[in-house]
Amino acid sequence: MSKRLILVLTLLFVVGTTFAAFAEVQNVKVSGDITFYGIARNNFDLGRPSTTTDPNTKERNRLFGTQTRLRVDADLTDNVIATVRLINERNWTTEDSSNTNIDLDLAYVTLKEFLYSPLTLSVGRQEIRFGNQLIIGNSNNYTSAALNGFPADLSVRNAFDAIRATLNYDPLVIDAVYAKISNSNTNASDDADLFGVNASYDVSKKLNIQGYIWDKRSKAEDPATNSKKDNVYTLGALITAKPITDLKLSLEGAWQFGLDRVLSSNNTSDKRKAYALQAMADYTFSKVKFTPSIGAGYTYLSGPKGGKYGGWDPMYYNQVLGNIAYAILPFSNMQAIGVRGSVKPADDVTLTGSVTNFSLVKEVSSYTSLYNNATIYTTTKKNLGNEFDLTATYDYTEDVQLGLTWGYFACGNAIADSRGNASQLIGSMKVTF
Repeated sequence: MSKRLILVLTLLFVVGTTFAAFAEVQNVKVSGDITFYGIARNNFDLGRPSTTTDPNTKERNRLFGTQTRLRVDADLTDNVIATVRLINERNWTTEDSSNTNIDLDLAYVTLKEFLYSPLTLSVGRQEIRFGNQLIIGNSNNYTSAALNGFPADLSVRNAFDAIRATLNYDPLVIDAVYAKISNSNTNASDDADLFGVNASYDVSKKLNIQGYIWDKRSKAEDPATNSKKDNVYTLGALITAKPITDLKLSLEGAWQFGLDRVLSSNNTSDKRKAYALQAMADYTFSKVKFTPSIGAGYTYLSGPKGGKYGGWDPMYYNQVLGNIAYAILPFSNMQAIGVRGSVKPADDVTLTGSVTNFSLVKEVSSYTSLYNNATIYTTTKKNLGNEFDLTATYDYTEDVQLGLTWGYFACGNAIADSRGNASQLIGSMKVTF
């Protein structure tokens, strides 16, 4: 009898504490999305296969894939919000324990009015984006997606493990961020960390100015740069303006400077001095039938220099200047000039297109492709190639969007001994709930 009584009391205690815990939750929102892909890619290695000895082999990649995300936002008491999002990105062709994993995409807590009314604190795995995402936007946390056979450049895993403090003194907003990028061995000094401050000021409804400084510190050896330590300071500013209705302009400049890269080969240091410049303009004819829009962009990322390490460090950019180039070309020692446009022939149909030229800033004998780590050999020329992209999207319902994307990268004379241009065709269906 006493054992039963103890059991009943234990159950009542568990149920009571459970209900007490749930009573603290004021609101719970469940959302997510599922995206299906059909992908056909040709010659993304630009005729430079990394896994075969046949130099004439042209790569053909055909696959179906799915991205699934499930998000829960729980509003708790006293301005406390908990957010969790799970993700699975996988290739349909195989199914085993490695590619059916459900991974943690977001897991953070937001504390509004933390200790001080204008202060908001966010702790945990979260997405962090500033400005046009030339510097900060993607943590490159897509290793799991690539291992599962899903193209890394299409992955939506962008989150940082970070602590973010936001001071909102409207019209001035200041963000201070610390992120742990990697910690391969907890017993060794091989961490990579990110520290930074971003300040945004609305001069008026038509003009915004942002300034930032970021410090990326890496203690691990990097075979690509032959370095043991690499501290990158990035100082920059972004101006965004809407001088007239439907016109949007932006100008951003950044400088990487004044730090030593300790080379593992001879334990010497090398000064870094690099810079980036980006200008964009977009105009929408909002009162014209089919709502056409046009735009242009210019991006300059410095290359190597004699006596100083001048190659731009890509930091954690999240910009797609060209769909194929994003998967292939390193975001450094590059100049990109592009034009783009869009039109809406129907309320639920949008057509977009772009043409972009990519070229080297400084001639190099070779560099490593982002796609499969293949070596792309270059000549004394600078023209890397031209990319053409076309995309059609159809809003089937408010929750379902169908898309078709075509891309073609025509190699320029800077790519030596190219055995074919790269192309792709991607069909997609995205369901949001």
